Amino acid sequence: MIDWDFFFPTPTAGAPLGVDSHLYAWPIAEDATHVEVIWLRRVRAFMDAGVPLPQCKGFSGFWDRFTIAPEAPLFYADSNAWAGQLFPSNVGGEGPWESVHLYDAHHDCGYQQNHRTFEEWQAKGPISAENWLLAHYWNGSRVFVHFPPWRESMTRPSERPLIPVGMTIDDGHAPAVAFDAVFLCRSGAWVPPWCDEEFSKFLAACPVARRVEIPQNQWNQPRPDVVRMAEVERSMKIQRE
Repeated sequence: MIDWDFFFPTPTAGAPLGVDSHLYAWPIAEDATHVEVIWLRRVRAFMDAGVPLPQCKGFSGFWDRFTIAPEAPLFYADSNAWAGQLFPSNVGGEGPWESVHLYDAHHDCGYQQNHRTFEEWQAKGPISAENWLLAHYWNGSRVFVHFPPWRESMTRPSERPLIPVGMTIDDGHAPAVAFDAVFLCRSGAWVPPWCDEEFSKFLAACPVARRVEIPQNQWNQPRPDVVRMAEVERSMKIQRE
C-alpha cells in the first residue's frame, strides 16, 4: 500500500521544521473543500510569502525495488480508506493477507484522539483514512509501516498507534516478500493538485498489467490548476492597480 504523501515532505507530517513551516498549518479533511477548493488559498499564501511551492520528491524508480506477483492487480483511489476493504477475496484468494506493508507519511493504525483503544474502534468503527490498517490487523495480518526518509522520527506523542505494528524509516530496501496486490492512493487532502500530473506518471509506472480504480472512488484527476488560477488572479490585480 502506497500513499502518495510518502513523497510529499511537510512539517506537519514529520519533516524538519523550517522558517516557512507556518505555511503548512493545514487543516485536513477528506471532503471536496479540502481536496480541491482550499488549495487555491494555500497557493496564494506561498505566492504572497515568496516561497516556492513544495513538490513531491523521491518517487523516481520507487517501483523497481519490489517483487510483485505476475497476476497482482493495482487498485487505486483518492482515499487510502479504501485499502481497509481490500482482502485476498478481492483477488480470488481467501483468509487474511500474510502481511500488509504501508509506505506512508502516517501510520494509519488509529489515533488516540479518535479512539482510546483498538477495542473501542472494534466496537464503534468506522474504517477511515486514519485507521484502515486496524481492519487488516483484526483480520489476522501482520502489519508494517515504512515512513519516508524525510521524517525526523517514527513516532510522536500525538500519533501512537492503537495496535502493535512494525515501524521503520524507509532505507531503500524492499521487504523480502512478493506482493499479491498493490494499492495506491492520491491523498488529495494532503497532497496538492500541482502534484497530480506526477501522480499520474507514478501510477502508470507501476509494473502490473491489471489496474482497477475503486468503483466508489470519486475524484477529479487531475484537479483544476490552482497555480494558474492564482497567477491569473495576481495578473488581474496588478492590471487594476
